[in-house]
Amino acid sequence: MKEQDLIDAGFERVDITAKDSGHKKFHYYSYDFGNHAFSLITPANDEVSDGVWFAEVFEDDSIRFYDIEDVLTLISVINKNTINEI
Repeated sequence: MKEQDLIDAGFERVDITAKDSGHKKFHYYSYDFGNHAFSLITPANDEVSDGVWFAEVFEDDSIRFYDIEDVLTLISVINKNTINEI
């Protein structure tokens, strides 16, 4: 998937400054569900090869998505089943 796909899907860009990283500035994207107990995260922009991005489950890199349609399906299913507190 492309970076614009992530933006269009509602992922939030997280910018890290050179001061914060102790090295150089970079950015990545994340998508948080519910009470932020489950999230998708991308690699940093300087780790992306040939402009091909992916998203993986935060804290579990064994689940990785390369197809934006799969990501959109997952987002839809989780959002549909998320209980919103009143």
